[in-house]
Amino acid sequence: MTIASGSKGNCTYIASETTHILVDAGVSVRRISEALKADNCKISDITGVLITHEHIDHISCVPSLAERGIPVYAHERAMAAIVKRLGCNVPFECVDFYDAGFTVGDITVYPFRIPHDASYPLGYTFVCGNDRISVATDIGHVTEGILSNLKGSQIVLLEANHDMEMLLKGIYRADLKRRVQGANGHLSNDTAALIVQNIAKNGLQRLILGHLSQENNCPELAFETVVEGLHREGLTEGADISVEVALQDKAGEVYIIDEKKL
Repeated sequence: MTIASGSKGNCTYIASETTHILVDAGVSVRRISEALKADNCKISDITGVLITHEHIDHISCVPSLAERGIPVYAHERAMAAIVKRLGCNVPFECVDFYDAGFTVGDITVYPFRIPHDASYPLGYTFVCGNDRISVATDIGHVTEGILSNLKGSQIVLLEANHDMEMLLKGIYRADLKRRVQGANGHLSNDTAALIVQNIAKNGLQRLILGHLSQENNCPELAFETVVEGLHREGLTEGADISVEVALQDKAGEVYIIDEKKL
């Protein structure tokens, strides 16, 4: 479940029957708590929080969760940057050879590198039994490593940050436009569609598009661009793969174009 996805804050909830994981914590404890009620889960049930990188929209709530005794996981190369950004110490869990993968409860976690303007940014793939879920946002450009980690996942949360035309014609300053479309910035709808075309026939069942820019994108454009990519692969949205768009301000709710509702 996407609790929040975008520049105002990011948090994703992934769970098995016994393990409850948050990927990032960039929104308030109250908002997380309210969202978790939909899964009959409480903050105290959270097994661990995994951090992708140190940007504040991914970590603002980490101190509050750590104070509640919830384990916080981050790569050692990102820890110092996270502490510096938060301005306080965080009792991180010690994980040897973080990049090689580790377990949180009964879920195996496989980190993978993503290109973004942060100290050591990561995506994550989660495996429990035959189930495989991947979270990949804040990506500047596509790499073979990203594609190989996403392939085989039944559910993928993938960034579709901006429509290129909206970005170029939009209100952002020139330097910010360069950052967003740069090699360490964010994925456009078109690039997200290319990724989906590459991974669609490897077991993908459900695609959630996330981290949409509120200034340079809209759910309809993101959805339609990616669905057109599926059509080029001979796949039909809804029949072969479901495509949804995570909303920034409504936890767990998605834009589904064929139902025409937010």
